[in-house]
Amino acid sequence: MILFNTHLKIIPKFIPLYLLLLIGTFAGCIGSMQTMQQESTETASTTETEESPRALAELQLSTSKTNYAVKEEIPLKVNIQNGKFDLLVPFFPVATKGAFTQVTVKDANGQIVEPKRAITQENPQKYVQRDGKSVRCIQGFDFKASMNQELMLRDLQRYYQLQPGTYTVTLAIELEVYRESITEEHPEIAELRRDLARLQNDPNLQAAAKQDAANYYQEQIKFIQERSKDEEKNIYLPVKSRRGQASLVSNEIALIIE
Repeated sequence: MILFNTHLKIIPKFIPLYLLLLIGTFAGCIGSMQTMQQESTETASTTETEESPRALAELQLSTSKTNYAVKEEIPLKVNIQNGKFDLLVPFFPVATKGAFTQVTVKDANGQIVEPKRAITQENPQKYVQRDGKSVRCIQGFDFKASMNQELMLRDLQRYYQLQPGTYTVTLAIELEVYRESITEEHPEIAELRRDLARLQNDPNLQAAAKQDAANYYQEQIKFIQERSKDEEKNIYLPVKSRRGQASLVSNEIALIIE
């Protein structure tokens, strides 16, 4: 009994020590859990970065060889590789020599060589009918996901007078992206619709005659639609539907003019 009572008196003295040990152990567990959670978050972040989609599109610039004579043609080729998304973009920078309007040539000292003539390509605007209204547009291109566009510039020396030396060439494209497109109607169908509208607005024409004309024109329109369904149709991008642009820059290639 005496020993038991003695223990009862001693135990309260050690309670603070027990509490400190318990708190230390608990804090260590929490720290380990936070470290594991942080490592898990960092791993997930790293994985997400590694698996994140590549750039909107990529440019790969190349030429047939490295060494050229002073007046020899220097062909340039660019591959525009689209990423994971279908894009509505202007026609001229992905389907014409307009892709090369922002070529940059530098000499061995890193100085930009000025062109003797600019590489230009028209990008005219056009009014296209949609729901009876004229919409201001530019010609568009349906750039499908993972699609690759290959374009050629026949001769860089047509635009740059390169003297013997070493040069580097890069290419940039400001790729605009649009939200919507309009498919231009077949010109014969557009003409039929205009003729039908004139007849419908003719005050001297009876209702029955207008109905007969409407039936006839609709049949003609359906016939042309069926006949031309496999024809490639131009698409147009409403200027007001522009949603933004991406700045694409190619790799750098070296040229030696001998």
